Amino acid sequence: MSGSQKLVDAFHLLDATLPSAQFPLPLDGAESLRSLAGSLAHQVRDYLLPRASRLDAPLLAVVGGSTGAGKSTIVNSLLRAEVTRPGVLRPTTKSPVLICHPDDEEWFRSDKVLPGLVRTDTQLHDSRALHIVAFPDLPPGLALLDAPDIDSVDDANRALARQLLLAADLWVFVTSAARYADAVPWDYLHQAQERNTMLAVVVNRCPPGAIAQVAGHLAQMLAERGLASAKLFAIVERALGHDGMLPLPDVGGLRQWLGQLASQTEARAQVAVQSLAGSVRSLDPQLHELIGGIHRQNEAIEELREQSVSTYRQAVVDVAEAAGDGTMLRGEILSRWQDLVGTGEFMRSIEERISAFRDRLTGWFRGEPEVHAVEVAISDNLAAVLQEKGQWAAEQVAVKWSRTRWGRDIIVAEPGLAHPSPDFDAAATAAIRAWQSDVMRLVEEQGRGKRMKARFLALGTNILALALMIVVFAATGGLTGAEVGIAGGASVLAQRLLEAVFGEGAVRKLAEQAQADLEARVQGVLSVELSRYGAILDSLAVDDGATAQLETAAVTLRDAARSAFDDLTAPEL
Repeated sequence: MSGSQKLVDAFHLLDATLPSAQFPLPLDGAESLRSLAGSLAHQVRDYLLPRASRLDAPLLAVVGGSTGAGKSTIVNSLLRAEVTRPGVLRPTTKSPVLICHPDDEEWFRSDKVLPGLVRTDTQLHDSRALHIVAFPDLPPGLALLDAPDIDSVDDANRALARQLLLAADLWVFVTSAARYADAVPWDYLHQAQERNTMLAVVVNRCPPGAIAQVAGHLAQMLAERGLASAKLFAIVERALGHDGMLPLPDVGGLRQWLGQLASQTEARAQVAVQSLAGSVRSLDPQLHELIGGIHRQNEAIEELREQSVSTYRQAVVDVAEAAGDGTMLRGEILSRWQDLVGTGEFMRSIEERISAFRDRLTGWFRGEPEVHAVEVAISDNLAAVLQEKGQWAAEQVAVKWSRTRWGRDIIVAEPGLAHPSPDFDAAATAAIRAWQSDVMRLVEEQGRGKRMKARFLALGTNILALALMIVVFAATGGLTGAEVGIAGGASVLAQRLLEAVFGEGAVRKLAEQAQADLEARVQGVLSVELSRYGAILDSLAVDDGATAQLETAAVTLRDAARSAFDDLTAPEL
């Protein structure tokens, strides 16, 4: 495979890879990176691919520059015909005009060059239409393109001006005596220097008595910025002729220089190779700039993800602690449990009563309404804890994310993320009730043994399940001294009831399993809440393979360029 074909293939790979360079979060520099990615994509399609495919294709000289510099007038004056209309109104919104020899028209009308622009035969007020003019008096091998203003107040005009300049084999950069020191033109000239683009600079509208002074100062500025090789042409300010053109001598030097390039095959080839090599050389640092930006995007997204995950992880821990530190055995749950099992004599003679419970134990408990009341108290109180922690977690994530501009933008765009989802309270209640059912199944499964069947039947699944829940709540780290005594007595009773039926070792395992089941239910309902944040971040996350793809494209391009330009005996890249 030839070096040129390797280069074409490398450009195709880069073209397929660039869309993966996404920068959704408003990090510092993200806007410029988005612009860079788009600009590179245009450059690959508009210039690099067609030029690498055909080094002998006609050169494209883009005439660009500042607002009011007189670009269109200079183009018409070079051709001695009005082929492009100077813009009187600002901003100029006319379509760019490409003038070429009829022999070159087929190349420029094809979609090989500037494929994103619609071709027209008339100049429209549409910046995305390219007006093609076949002009026999222009030498074959070189086309002129009158581009929009680089500093236009219209965003689309500015973007197109940049796109067209990056698609050029050579620049004819037009400024004026009043504007040549402005920052915007020099930003573009710096890009020309980085890409080693063949460059002609025209300083127009110089005061008659100061043309040498202006040209000298501009030449000094060009040299100081590494652009000493640029061709410099100065045009005096004067009234235009009746035909709206400058006198031929005013543009004679520029006209002669362009004509020589067009007429010499070797000179055209040198310009094509020089600009292509410089453009390729400039790609590598730009691609690594994109790669670094993608890394920063993913790091920022992962930071937001970790903030949400750690917050909801803490919420799970907090619910587990609240359920196991004894604080559940205060208030309504304890009261309902005491209503169910009784106090006083029962508590004083618990050992004797448990030993004789077959005949008497069921009579010490109140009826079904009291059992249901305990179940409801546990469900309501535990669900309230879970709901409170769900609210806390949502608020905390919103606070943490809002500490950065990109996180704050997400919360502003999705205000519901600062609160639990609308069905969270119902889901929390359902999760706790499901846990209560889990506990009942545990008790039923444990009670299937024949040895304990009679005892199990004497008490019943519901009461034993409630006792197991009380044991789960039994730690007393969150209670005051008086509360510890009351809650401790209740938990001791529940523990003894369970041990009388299942044995001490089994009760310990049952309690551990019930605690694990509760945590799993809490984890499940909070994971659904957490998934809202994950879904948003997943939608923003850059493709995991984007950096690897860009790195591969950069390496492939370097290798292909070395091979291609060695074949062309160009300067080493």
